[in-house]
Amino acid sequence: MLDQLPNVRMAGENNGQLRIGFDAINNLNEPYEMNIESSEEVVGAWKHEPIAKQSLSCALQQMFELINPPAPEKMARKGFDDSETIIGFKTVRFHDELMFLEGEDDLIPAAKYLMESFPCARFVINIRGDVESQITSWYKNFGIELDGDEVRFYNKKLQEVASIMGQDRARLIDMVDWSQKDNSGLPVLNDLIEWLGFRDCKFESLLHSNKDGYKVDRTKMSLGQNCHYPSR
Repeated sequence: MLDQLPNVRMAGENNGQLRIGFDAINNLNEPYEMNIESSEEVVGAWKHEPIAKQSLSCALQQMFELINPPAPEKMARKGFDDSETIIGFKTVRFHDELMFLEGEDDLIPAAKYLMESFPCARFVINIRGDVESQITSWYKNFGIELDGDEVRFYNKKLQEVASIMGQDRARLIDMVDWSQKDNSGLPVLNDLIEWLGFRDCKFESLLHSNKDGYKVDRTKMSLGQNCHYPSR
């Protein structure tokens, strides 16, 4: 539903690109001669000037921008300008890709990597507190039998990641709270989009991105005539 917000373009899954980016950065950090933190010029076969840490963040951000392009017909328009678009993406493989980089109890590397790589971003961490419903949903849609204790374990770890990131960078929401069929959970989403920085915006109903499997929900959405993201 976030891609219904003005000037927002959200991408779907990315086949674990976050982990690939993490490994690429670590590949440069591992040998002393390529140390990104080094402030000294490296000579010999490894010769190069000091690598600015933020330059690697720019490269990763550009990768995610490139795999989330505008529609071709939009880019073909005369005077097309995409500079004000807010770009986002989702991932459901976070626990496989990054969560346990240094072991089960150390979630700081994953949180630090995300915050440093996307310094202007905010992170929405969505869990499903109704474990039994999640087990049923996965089996119905994918034929996969989840273990309840495993689901609760990952939910707990995602809560810890949100805590590490802090309230200014991450917002934890529970699908049980906002996905009610009677729309009674919409205040959760409306509070979320205000936290993201949007003003005078309000969801009046739910939109199902994967309706009846992976079908597109054609429901017309309106967030209010004055819904906007403040100019910088």
